[in-house]
Amino acid sequence: MAATHLPGTLPDPNYQPTYRSNGAGDDLAALVAPYSLSRVQLAEATGIADEATVNSWVEQCCPELAADAPAPLEPVLRYLDETYLPDPANWPGDNAYDEYILENIAARMLARVVANTFAADRSGDYRELLALVATLVLIARYWEGTDEAFLTLLNAEPTAEAEESLQEAIANAPESLHPLLAELLLPALREARGTFTAAEAQLLTGYVLAAGYYAGEHPYETLNGIHVAFDADDLTLPDAELMSRVEDVLKANFSAARAGANTTDNPEPHYVTLPGDQDGYETAAHLIAALPQAHDVIAFSTPEGDNTETLAADRRAAFTLYLCYLMLGDDESSEGRAAELYRASREN
Repeated sequence: MAATHLPGTLPDPNYQPTYRSNGAGDDLAALVAPYSLSRVQLAEATGIADEATVNSWVEQCCPELAADAPAPLEPVLRYLDETYLPDPANWPGDNAYDEYILENIAARMLARVVANTFAADRSGDYRELLALVATLVLIARYWEGTDEAFLTLLNAEPTAEAEESLQEAIANAPESLHPLLAELLLPALREARGTFTAAEAQLLTGYVLAAGYYAGEHPYETLNGIHVAFDADDLTLPDAELMSRVEDVLKANFSAARAGANTTDNPEPHYVTLPGDQDGYETAAHLIAALPQAHDVIAFSTPEGDNTETLAADRRAAFTLYLCYLMLGDDESSEGRAAELYRASREN
């Protein structure tokens, strides 16, 4: 966090960087209040401390808690916001923590709770669950209603305010995504209403608010954290060789484009071709979570015998999930790619 000063002048020698939160501590604390995590899980979720440091946090904010008891998230989050993060002694180097770190920590905490809660019971339909969550994350990005209304979106009967704010959020979303939302994702959302317990619905919508509304950027990172937690027999993850190959193609295309910028040459980009089936689409989703620009170099082959409804249905959930990862990207090209793929799927 740099000091502001006029061009050509030196920074104020008395300037001291400070941690500035966004004032969302109370709202975030309310979202995480019902939940606890083990010390190991909490260290993994926060991403800024080891287990020993996490134990010291818990001792400070919950001195009566047994050493082996799960740590309640609300007092830990408040301790971080009010005591740990503002203290320069705890910063990584000389710069203060980013102002959105508390929001991101809350999102990662809740992502871990979601994974713990659903990984066992939802292993059979986890792709549908993740697509539903991603849909809600997109809605949260454009949400202008209250938190209380958003938390009812998975209820059998959401509030009238929630329905009105939902329509406003859809209208505010990029126009290119409207067909994808209206025809594929929102019907799935409405179908899912009432299928969760009250506690499950609160957890999912709470995570979504933290990841999509408060934290805002890179929500596919926590979504992918939930994704890889599902211990399903058919879960497909990219291996190191494929990750390296995608990175190499991205670098090669960038270098070729830069070299041809001042010439009349228009070099053909290279692609990494994945099978256009369940494994291929799910692998692609993981790839763009790790390498957001990977969608620029991913192509899909047509599976042999792809003229039956059975094959189409078999891969539909993974295809939808890939579209969801794309629409949560940080640039218009990612959203545009999701819209393009969906449009092509309707025409075939």
